[in-house]
Amino acid sequence: MKANSELGTHDEFRNVTDWDPDTAVSWANALEMRANAPEQQKLRQILLGLAQAQKGDMVVEIGCGTGMLLCDLARAVGSTGYVIGIEPQPVLAEAARQKLAEKGFNSFTEVRSERAERLSIPDHVVSACLAQTVLIHLPGDVLDQCFREMVRVLEPGGRVVSADQDGDTWIIDHPDRELTRSIVRFNSDQRYADGWTGRRLLRKFRESSLHDVKIESFLHVDVSRSSYLFAMAERIALAAAEADVISYDDATKWVNGLHELGAQGHFFSSINYYVAVGVWN
Repeated sequence: MKANSELGTHDEFRNVTDWDPDTAVSWANALEMRANAPEQQKLRQILLGLAQAQKGDMVVEIGCGTGMLLCDLARAVGSTGYVIGIEPQPVLAEAARQKLAEKGFNSFTEVRSERAERLSIPDHVVSACLAQTVLIHLPGDVLDQCFREMVRVLEPGGRVVSADQDGDTWIIDHPDRELTRSIVRFNSDQRYADGWTGRRLLRKFRESSLHDVKIESFLHVDVSRSSYLFAMAERIALAAAEADVISYDDATKWVNGLHELGAQGHFFSSINYYVAVGVWN
């Protein structure tokens, strides 16, 4: 078995416009599963609180996915405000548009199929620009340009808010410690552009032109076989085998062990998210 030392080699979110239809639908379902988790609903409330979006505000979400946070933002700003979602992946963008329409928000919202590093939004018009688990998938030069764009569109007093996980904080209870460590390391180093983005958010925000920078942590815990982290564990184990980091036999045994724990009611997994906010003036 081998491990590729280049960060982000197997991060599927680096080239979302290249996804085939099956991959796009699979990820849309996974994002919906995560968004509907009670823990993620709590995380979105933290994001909304830090964004301080008010009635009549214009707000932007970078990488809006299937649109769950976008709907929360639409409720916050109301019909006198305006919400723009940025989503370059066509299937995800269409899912977000449908969700907004179903909830009656389409008259004051839109989803733009463009890149975060090249926003078609004028300077200094946005009250808040948010990104939820997006920056972690952007390689260094793209991340820097995206961050400059997020700051550029802010009006005086506007806020940048980002939530990103830290790959090394993914915890899974499993009998095979060494294999579990290999899978977690593969996920942190290869499935994100930089799995340490969460721990680097504070530095990133402070090095920008933002002030009043604050950061807080949020712990997502799952204990059910029907949970997002259980599905993630299965997916990452198989991806590690496909990448030749572990063998398919080891991946199968590891996943079977996960199911055995789950059947006994003993599944446990958690991951840390870090949420940063900064103000532009």
